[in-house]
Amino acid sequence: MKKLLLILLLLGLIICLFVGCDGVTPPVSGGEGEGEGETVDRVVLVEFFTVGCPNCTVAEPIIEGLAEEYERTEMILVEERPWGMPITPGANDRYEWYLPDSYDRNTPNTFYNGSNQRVWHGSAYYIFKSPIVNELAKDSKISISVTRSENNGTTVLTGKIKNISDSTLDNLVINGMTFKDYGKLGQKYLVLDIFKGVEEVGESLEAGAEQNFTFTLEGIQWETSQLHGVIFVQSSFTKEVFQASYVK
Repeated sequence: MKKLLLILLLLGLIICLFVGCDGVTPPVSGGEGEGEGETVDRVVLVEFFTVGCPNCTVAEPIIEGLAEEYERTEMILVEERPWGMPITPGANDRYEWYLPDSYDRNTPNTFYNGSNQRVWHGSAYYIFKSPIVNELAKDSKISISVTRSENNGTTVLTGKIKNISDSTLDNLVINGMTFKDYGKLGQKYLVLDIFKGVEEVGESLEAGAEQNFTFTLEGIQWETSQLHGVIFVQSSFTKEVFQASYVK
Protein backbone atom coordinates (compact mmCIF):
# COMPACT_ATOMS: atom_id res chain seq x y z
CA MET A 1 0.00 0.00 0.00
CA LYS A 2 2.80 2.38 0.94
CA LYS A 3 4.56 1.61 -2.33
CA LEU A 4 1.36 2.41 -4.26
CA LEU A 5 0.97 5.75 -2.48
CA LEU A 6 4.62 6.61 -3.18
CA ILE A 7 4.17 5.81 -6.88
CA LEU A 8 1.02 7.96 -7.05
CA LEU A 9 2.84 10.85 -5.33
CA LEU A 10 5.72 10.66 -7.80
CA LEU A 11 3.28 10.62 -10.70
CA GLY A 12 1.58 13.73 -9.29
CA LEU A 13 4.87 15.59 -9.02
CA ILE A 14 5.76 14.71 -12.60
CA ILE A 15 2.37 15.95 -13.83
CA CYS A 16 2.88 19.23 -11.93
CA LEU A 17 6.19 19.76 -13.64
CA PHE A 18 4.72 19.48 -17.12
CA VAL A 19 1.25 20.91 -16.61
CA GLY A 20 1.56 23.23 -13.64
CA CYS A 21 0.28 22.62 -10.15
CA ASP A 22 -2.74 24.87 -10.70
CA GLY A 23 -3.85 22.70 -13.59
CA VAL A 24 -3.10 25.38 -16.23
CA THR A 25 -0.59 24.63 -18.97
CA PRO A 26 2.21 27.25 -18.91
CA PRO A 27 2.18 29.50 -22.01
CA VAL A 28 4.80 28.73 -24.63
CA SER A 29 6.77 31.84 -25.59
CA GLY A 30 7.94 32.27 -29.15
CA GLY A 31 11.52 32.78 -30.20
CA GLU A 32 13.24 36.12 -29.84
CA GLY A 33 11.59 38.73 -32.04
CA GLU A 34 8.84 36.34 -33.15
CA GLY A 35 5.80 38.23 -34.34
CA GLU A 36 7.59 41.58 -34.09
CA GLY A 37 8.82 43.87 -36.86
CA GLU A 38 12.39 44.95 -37.33
CA THR A 39 13.60 47.52 -34.81
CA VAL A 40 16.68 49.72 -34.72
CA ASP A 41 17.88 52.33 -32.28
CA ARG A 42 16.92 55.88 -33.11
CA VAL A 43 19.75 58.30 -33.91
CA VAL A 44 19.38 62.05 -33.38
CA LEU A 45 20.92 64.32 -36.01
CA VAL A 46 21.69 67.69 -34.39
CA GLU A 47 22.33 70.57 -36.81
CA PHE A 48 23.90 73.59 -35.15
CA PHE A 49 23.87 76.75 -37.28
CA THR A 50 26.54 79.18 -36.12
CA VAL A 51 28.52 82.16 -37.43
CA GLY A 52 30.79 82.74 -34.45
CA CYS A 53 28.52 85.38 -32.89
CA PRO A 54 28.66 86.13 -29.12
CA ASN A 55 25.63 83.93 -28.44
CA CYS A 56 27.18 81.23 -30.61
CA THR A 57 30.34 81.14 -28.50
CA VAL A 58 28.18 80.56 -25.42
CA ALA A 59 26.16 77.75 -26.98
CA GLU A 60 28.97 75.97 -28.85
CA PRO A 61 30.82 74.51 -25.85
CA ILE A 62 27.54 73.16 -24.48
CA ILE A 63 26.38 71.47 -27.67
CA GLU A 64 29.86 70.18 -28.45
CA GLY A 65 30.09 68.78 -24.93
CA LEU A 66 26.87 66.88 -25.51
CA ALA A 67 28.36 65.39 -28.67
CA GLU A 68 31.14 63.95 -26.52
CA GLU A 69 28.63 62.66 -23.98
CA TYR A 70 26.68 60.57 -26.49
CA GLU A 71 27.85 57.81 -28.81
CA ARG A 72 27.38 58.45 -32.53
CA THR A 73 24.92 55.58 -32.56
CA GLU A 74 22.73 57.90 -30.46
CA MET A 75 23.51 61.46 -31.50
CA ILE A 76 25.45 63.02 -34.38
CA LEU A 77 26.36 66.71 -34.25
CA VAL A 78 27.16 68.77 -37.33
CA GLU A 79 27.98 72.49 -37.27
CA GLU A 80 26.95 74.52 -40.30
CA ARG A 81 28.11 78.06 -41.08
CA PRO A 82 25.67 79.70 -43.51
CA TRP A 83 27.84 82.81 -43.85
CA GLY A 84 31.12 84.20 -42.55
CA MET A 85 34.42 82.38 -42.52
CA PRO A 86 34.88 79.51 -42.82
CA ILE A 87 31.61 79.01 -44.68
CA THR A 88 29.79 75.73 -45.29
CA PRO A 89 28.86 75.40 -48.98
CA GLY A 90 25.10 74.95 -49.24
CA ALA A 91 24.42 75.81 -45.58
CA ASN A 92 22.74 79.13 -46.40
CA ASP A 93 20.25 77.42 -48.72
CA ARG A 94 19.57 74.72 -46.13
CA TYR A 95 19.10 77.32 -43.38
CA GLU A 96 16.66 79.26 -45.55
CA TRP A 97 14.82 76.02 -46.35
CA TYR A 98 14.30 75.41 -42.65
CA LEU A 99 13.43 79.03 -41.87
CA PRO A 100 12.02 81.06 -44.78
CA ASP A 101 11.61 84.10 -42.49
CA SER A 102 14.99 85.83 -42.33
CA TYR A 103 14.26 87.10 -38.80
CA ASP A 104 14.21 83.52 -37.52
CA ARG A 105 17.62 82.89 -39.05
CA ASN A 106 19.49 84.73 -36.33
CA THR A 107 22.15 82.46 -34.87
CA PRO A 108 22.67 80.23 -33.05
CA ASN A 109 19.89 77.88 -34.12
CA THR A 110 19.87 74.19 -33.28
CA PHE A 111 17.67 71.64 -35.05
CA TYR A 112 17.02 68.15 -33.70
CA ASN A 113 16.10 65.65 -36.43
CA GLY A 114 15.17 68.44 -38.77
CA SER A 115 11.98 70.23 -37.91
CA ASN A 116 11.10 67.98 -34.96
CA GLN A 117 12.54 70.30 -32.32
CA ARG A 118 14.49 73.55 -32.34
CA VAL A 119 16.45 75.59 -29.81
CA TRP A 120 16.85 79.23 -30.76
CA HIS A 121 19.77 80.78 -28.87
CA GLY A 122 19.78 78.97 -25.52
CA SER A 123 22.51 79.13 -22.91
CA ALA A 124 21.87 76.21 -20.54
CA TYR A 125 22.89 72.57 -20.69
CA TYR A 126 19.42 71.15 -20.03
CA ILE A 127 17.86 73.29 -22.77
CA PHE A 128 20.09 71.66 -25.39
CA LYS A 129 19.95 68.15 -23.91
CA SER A 130 16.19 67.86 -23.39
CA PRO A 131 15.35 67.60 -27.13
CA ILE A 132 17.96 64.84 -27.52
CA VAL A 133 16.31 62.81 -24.76
CA ASN A 134 12.89 63.38 -26.31
CA GLU A 135 14.02 62.26 -29.76
CA LEU A 136 15.80 59.16 -28.47
CA ALA A 137 12.57 58.07 -26.77
CA LYS A 138 10.76 57.85 -30.12
CA ASP A 139 10.54 54.73 -32.27
CA SER A 140 12.59 54.57 -35.46
CA LYS A 141 10.73 54.47 -38.77
CA ILE A 142 13.74 53.97 -41.02
CA SER A 143 16.86 51.80 -40.91
CA ILE A 144 20.04 52.76 -42.77
CA SER A 145 23.01 50.66 -43.78
CA VAL A 146 25.98 52.32 -45.45
CA THR A 147 29.50 51.34 -46.52
CA ARG A 148 32.37 53.53 -47.71
CA SER A 149 35.04 52.80 -50.30
CA GLU A 150 37.80 54.93 -51.80
CA ASN A 151 39.56 54.63 -55.14
CA ASN A 152 41.98 57.09 -56.76
CA GLY A 153 40.79 60.02 -54.67
CA THR A 154 37.09 59.35 -55.15
CA THR A 155 34.95 58.24 -52.23
CA VAL A 156 31.81 56.17 -52.82
CA LEU A 157 29.08 55.74 -50.20
CA THR A 158 26.65 52.92 -50.92
CA GLY A 159 23.86 51.38 -48.93
CA LYS A 160 20.14 51.05 -48.50
CA ILE A 161 17.30 52.35 -46.40
CA LYS A 162 14.27 50.37 -45.23
CA ASN A 163 10.89 51.49 -44.00
CA ILE A 164 10.53 49.57 -40.72
CA SER A 165 7.32 51.34 -39.68
CA ASP A 166 3.84 49.95 -40.27
CA SER A 167 2.79 52.75 -42.61
CA THR A 168 3.85 54.34 -45.89
CA LEU A 169 6.34 57.22 -45.66
CA ASP A 170 6.03 59.95 -48.27
CA ASN A 171 8.33 62.54 -49.88
CA LEU A 172 11.59 61.00 -48.68
CA VAL A 173 15.05 62.07 -49.75
CA ILE A 174 18.43 60.60 -48.81
CA ASN A 175 20.93 63.34 -47.93
CA GLY A 176 24.48 63.41 -46.66
CA MET A 177 27.20 65.60 -45.19
CA THR A 178 30.92 65.42 -44.62
CA PHE A 179 32.44 67.11 -41.60
CA LYS A 180 35.76 67.36 -39.85
CA ASP A 181 36.83 67.41 -36.22
CA TYR A 182 39.19 70.37 -35.95
CA GLY A 183 39.82 69.59 -32.30
CA LYS A 184 38.92 73.01 -30.95
CA LEU A 185 35.81 74.72 -29.66
CA GLY A 186 33.68 76.30 -32.33
CA GLN A 187 34.90 74.08 -35.14
CA LYS A 188 34.91 70.57 -33.75
CA TYR A 189 32.24 69.29 -36.15
CA LEU A 190 32.29 71.82 -38.97
CA VAL A 191 30.50 70.65 -42.13
CA LEU A 192 32.63 70.78 -45.27
CA ASP A 193 30.05 69.63 -47.81
CA ILE A 194 26.33 68.98 -48.04
CA PHE A 195 25.16 66.59 -50.73
CA LYS A 196 21.40 66.74 -50.76
CA GLY A 197 18.64 65.64 -53.04
CA VAL A 198 20.88 63.32 -55.03
CA GLU A 199 19.03 60.14 -54.17
CA GLU A 200 15.30 60.80 -54.07
CA VAL A 201 13.18 57.88 -52.92
CA GLY A 202 10.14 59.27 -54.70
CA GLU A 203 6.61 59.90 -53.65
CA SER A 204 6.41 57.08 -51.12
CA LEU A 205 8.16 54.14 -49.50
CA GLU A 206 5.74 51.45 -48.38
CA ALA A 207 6.06 49.59 -45.09
CA GLY A 208 8.83 47.00 -45.39
CA ALA A 209 10.10 48.44 -48.68
CA GLU A 210 13.79 49.12 -49.33
CA GLN A 211 15.67 51.67 -51.44
CA ASN A 212 19.32 51.46 -52.51
CA PHE A 213 21.51 54.54 -52.81
CA THR A 214 24.97 55.52 -54.04
CA PHE A 215 26.84 58.79 -53.51
CA THR A 216 30.02 59.36 -55.53
CA LEU A 217 32.16 62.13 -54.04
CA GLU A 218 34.70 63.19 -56.62
CA GLY A 219 38.09 64.35 -55.39
CA ILE A 220 37.38 63.37 -51.79
CA GLN A 221 40.26 61.57 -50.06
CA TRP A 222 38.42 60.46 -46.96
CA GLU A 223 41.23 58.84 -45.02
CA THR A 224 43.87 61.41 -45.90
CA SER A 225 41.59 64.32 -44.99
CA GLN A 226 40.41 62.54 -41.80
CA LEU A 227 36.77 63.11 -42.65
CA HIS A 228 33.61 62.04 -40.90
CA GLY A 229 30.22 61.73 -42.52
CA VAL A 230 26.52 61.24 -41.98
CA ILE A 231 23.79 59.86 -44.21
CA PHE A 232 20.24 60.76 -43.24
CA VAL A 233 16.70 60.24 -44.51
CA GLN A 234 14.49 63.32 -44.43
CA SER A 235 11.01 64.29 -45.55
CA SER A 236 11.17 67.01 -48.18
CA PHE A 237 7.67 68.05 -47.13
CA THR A 238 7.66 68.08 -43.30
CA LYS A 239 11.48 68.46 -43.08
CA GLU A 240 11.61 65.75 -40.39
CA VAL A 241 14.74 63.60 -40.26
CA PHE A 242 13.58 60.02 -39.74
CA GLN A 243 16.99 58.45 -39.22
CA ALA A 244 20.71 59.17 -39.50
CA SER A 245 23.78 56.98 -39.76
CA TYR A 246 27.38 57.93 -38.97
CA VAL A 247 30.02 57.17 -41.60
CA LYS A 248 33.51 56.55 -40.25
